[in-house]
Amino acid sequence: MLGDVKPTPSLEQYILVALIDIYRGLKVNLPVEPDPQVQKNVLRDVLSTAISFAEKQESMQVISNELFKCNQDGCTLQEQMEIIEQQSPDVLNAKIAAAAYLLKLLNKENNLH
Repeated sequence: MLGDVKPTPSLEQYILVALIDIYRGLKVNLPVEPDPQVQKNVLRDVLSTAISFAEKQESMQVISNELFKCNQDGCTLQEQMEIIEQQSPDVLNAKIAAAAYLLKLLNKENNLH
């Protein structure tokens, strides 16, 4: 319909979609670096949620360590792009599942089913 205007995705939604692509091993070109505090908040949410999606204890520990570092030093999408090559499939799957789950919640909250 002509009167239907699609809402613009929030920065959080944009970051979650970018993270899903990053964790899938795709090259993500960010037009501008998103707000550092928003990145940190979204990444903390993803990492804390990912712990419960990990299947192996060692994966949970890797994600937990990453979450601790994120809380202490901050974290960025760029850092996520750099570390994925060193992470196991279980860690990456847990992060993808967490990002997708949080994106689903945000979309539902914003009536973007």
